[in-house]
Amino acid sequence: MVGKIGGLALRALVFPWGIWEVVALAPRWLRRARTPHARLGRGGAVVFHALLYLGLGLPATILLAGEVLITANEWLIGEQADYRLQSDFAAGLAAAPLTLPGPPTPRAAPPDASDAEAVRRHLVERHAPVIVQKVAHHPEWDIPVRLDFDGNADPRDNVENEPAHRPHAAAVYGELTAETADSYYLTYSTYRVKDYDHPLRERLTDWTFHDSDNEGWMLRVEKASGRVVEMEAWFHNRFLYYNLTGESSGSEPVHGTIHFEDGTHPLVYAQSQGHGVRAFQALDLDALDENAKILRHRPGGPAVPARADRSVQTDVSYELVGFDAWYAQALGPFGSEGRGTGLFEESILLGRWSDGSEIRIGRFIAGRDYSKMGWSRPKPPWSWDDGWDRIPVFVWHFLPSQAFASHGGSRLSHHYLYNRPLEKTFGPRTAELLGRLALPLEFRPGDKWESLQTHGAELPREAYWRVFEGGLKRYVNYVFHALG
Repeated sequence: MVGKIGGLALRALVFPWGIWEVVALAPRWLRRARTPHARLGRGGAVVFHALLYLGLGLPATILLAGEVLITANEWLIGEQADYRLQSDFAAGLAAAPLTLPGPPTPRAAPPDASDAEAVRRHLVERHAPVIVQKVAHHPEWDIPVRLDFDGNADPRDNVENEPAHRPHAAAVYGELTAETADSYYLTYSTYRVKDYDHPLRERLTDWTFHDSDNEGWMLRVEKASGRVVEMEAWFHNRFLYYNLTGESSGSEPVHGTIHFEDGTHPLVYAQSQGHGVRAFQALDLDALDENAKILRHRPGGPAVPARADRSVQTDVSYELVGFDAWYAQALGPFGSEGRGTGLFEESILLGRWSDGSEIRIGRFIAGRDYSKMGWSRPKPPWSWDDGWDRIPVFVWHFLPSQAFASHGGSRLSHHYLYNRPLEKTFGPRTAELLGRLALPLEFRPGDKWESLQTHGAELPREAYWRVFEGGLKRYVNYVFHALG
């Protein structure tokens, strides 16, 4: 009796066997109760059982097998990036005080006021962000690093060289990009070895992953108050606008407030996988419970690397690196088809010099997955271009006051007392460049935000089944071709 019960329990646990047994209940009952002839009853029961299983049991087996595989896959993959936007202004939490776990960012020592470069560096460190970095099934690709972390400036071999450099020394690119009469503009970006996605999304389209990745944000510091008053973040080919008031008279809505550590260090949320960045909101506090690393700039202290795993780390430190090496190669030479020695591939036509020659600047960060020719390839900050606004490519990074005035509606000075990217890239030809810019404006009609609101933290079940269906069709085609 015990053995029989154990056998039934085993059949129930192994669900295809269990479904076979459940489907057999009706044929067996009919055989015993309705068919007086044993041989005919057994034959009819077998046929009836087979038909019931093909009609009901087999689909149920496939459905349950698929759901078991999906559940196991979600557990192995870990948390999925949630593209949906949330605002503490809308939730009434804009004034909520936030304290993130981990050792706080130390205050930067006052600079020598006579050293202009030291003053600029001080501003970059004073506003160095606290980054909540989410990680997923490839945490080694979620951690921001130097582009030349492997000892060479060619990004084409970074994916293959990455495993030899664990645990990762985190790095964030940052600079004082520009100064005007009323504002400082500070740019930060996070380079990663690879942009990736859920494996099934990668099977559906190759637009969701690529070698290298570069995402970032810009702060506007008001000179009169010394405070960060506006922030723009690059989030999946869109600029997100943040401020302290919740109001905008420009082209962009306010997507939330800006929270700080020690009053000067903005709190930034960085997704896993696609690595979109935005201002951290009080609504994001649950994100700290798992699959997260908190990164801070702590110069002078011991470096704390980021482990290439999904454990929570609250004490990771990062190095601040400038963009000057990028500007040195911004005008070429440009690689092509995944080959070459330049940092960038393809180019953007900015205009023509007085002699008629073209003015071009690098468009994509170089990579071997050259077949991905679309907008999804990794870009330097000057290539970030929101197709729904009225700001041409190149302007956001090289002429930031124009972008902030357009997006937020503030009346800002556009007279640059200092402009690092123009100075380091074009040098003495800057004045001629500004007089000859002829920038393309891309504009996409349609709703800018709808696709984000439907892209939640879980991959829809339909996507799994589309992949299963596609795999089944490919297998059937393979069998028929093999059979001739």
